[in-house]
Formats: sequence, structure tokens, C-alpha cells
Amino acid sequence: MKRFLLACIFTVLAAFAAQAQFIGDVSVTREALCERDGKLYMKLDIRIGRKAIPASQSWMIIPEVSTADRRSVKIFPHILVDGRHHRQMRERRERLCGRHWEERRPWRIVDVHRKKAQHIIYEMEVPYEPWMDDATLVLRQILTSADNSRRVFTVDVNGAVDRR
Repeated sequence: MKRFLLACIFTVLAAFAAQAQFIGDVSVTREALCERDGKLYMKLDIRIGRKAIPASQSWMIIPEVSTADRRSVKIFPHILVDGRHHRQMRERRERLCGRHWEERRPWRIVDVHRKKAQHIIYEMEVPYEPWMDDATLVLRQILTSADNSRRVFTVDVNGAVDRR
């Protein structure tokens, strides 16, 4: 009976620990993805809760437009959502190594330790190319933990480029 109770308690504690690892209060809504005046225009509405991720993690959102076979891909600048500790480690690394340690600088860095939720409008325009007629919007999301392990999530927004 003792073993059973200990197993139940351990299971409940493990479930709470797993739940605390990632909160995920980030939502991305596609407002527009269309061709206008020879350019591809993209507008995303991004809402980030004040406790979107734990302090020791970061969440990278990478919008991309690609064809179904992924032969043609346009990757847009990413948004970095930083937990407090992860932000401090990034700033310390920048002071020690300079700003060149990253492959690509983020379009915006969002700190989630603030008192309220944040709302970002992400707008981009790039020259329109013929392959974009059959392209869709895909969101790559990379969750980085304190030990620098990464999990990649892919969300196909399944919205073709609107032609006006």
C-alpha cells in the first residue's frame, strides 16, 4: 500500500513538473498574406502573455513562405521571446563576445518578465516572385531550454498567398 501511495504521489508531482516546463501563452494570427504592387505583403498579429514561457527558456518564431515541396522558401526575420534568465545569459554573452555570435539578429526581442501581456504587429514586404503563387505560410517555432536543448514545432497556417 505504501508503494502504491508513493507511486501515485510521484506521478502527480511528475505531472506538475512536466506542466511547469512550458507554459506557451503565445498566439500568432495571420492578418494578411497577399501580393500587392509587385510585393508580397505579410501581416501577423502576435500576442504574448506575461507568463508565456518560464524564465530559463526562450521561444523563437520564424515565419516563412514556402511551396508544398519546399523547393522554394523565403524565411523572414524571427521574433525572440525571452524568459528572464535566458535574456540575462544572452546579454552576458553579447557583452563578452560581441553581437556577432548569433547567425541572424532577431527582428524583435520580447521580454516576458513584464507586468502585462504584449501585442506585436509583424509587417513585412518582399519582392514578389512567381513561385509565391502556390506558396503557403509556415511558422517554425523553436523552444530553447536552459541546457540549450531545442525542440522545433512547425505550424502550417495553410493559407495560400492572396492575389489582388
